[in-house]
Amino acid sequence: MIQQSLFGTVIEATDTLDGAQTEMDFQEVSLSEAVFTVIDLETTGLSAKKNAITEVTAIQFRQGEEVGKLSTLVQPTEPIPPEVETLTGISNDMVRQAPALVMALSDLCRFTGSTPLIVGHNVAFDIGFLREKLTSVGLSQFLSRFDHAQAFCTRALALKAFPGLRSYEGVVVATHCGVYNPNPHRAESDVRMSAGILFKTIEALQAREPGLRTVGDLLTYQGMLEPRA
Repeated sequence: MIQQSLFGTVIEATDTLDGAQTEMDFQEVSLSEAVFTVIDLETTGLSAKKNAITEVTAIQFRQGEEVGKLSTLVQPTEPIPPEVETLTGISNDMVRQAPALVMALSDLCRFTGSTPLIVGHNVAFDIGFLREKLTSVGLSQFLSRFDHAQAFCTRALALKAFPGLRSYEGVVVATHCGVYNPNPHRAESDVRMSAGILFKTIEALQAREPGLRTVGDLLTYQGMLEPRA
């Protein structure tokens, strides 16, 4: 595994992910061969326009195995409120020397590649935040990498795979799937939780729907995600 440091960002990746999915054929890639890029953001609040990103993690998985990771704190454009610091454990001191947003997002776009299969729990929130921030720092040429139309929400998939749960919050679904999240509200821990949910839901759905074989099949089965402002 190669490790690089760009702008203070920790990036670990295999030598190549070639052949995983291309712009023209990603929907035909089998679920067993697809590379899923699972993401999570920590932020100072819920408004993509008004609030700031404090942490980004993206981990790539193929067949449930990690093949690459990017993780970085981000210097926010506003102070972290005390209640958010308590929730996430990310303090203003921790992010004071962190990379600026434009640097962190540049690294993220480099890491994901041109046609990533983005995954997250309530991923519309993360995608909406990233699209707003990419535009704000002049990186709108990368907006297509974070497209609701080719993203997977583990909450939406869990609703179909595991009907009748008392809640579809991440930790509840994770517990049902036998996935432990030791550090909720930190990006890397939440990413690993979402990845665990993803592969458990795929397993459950394929047991019920044997024809569910490709990325396109799963996107169709999930249905269109609603963008969040």
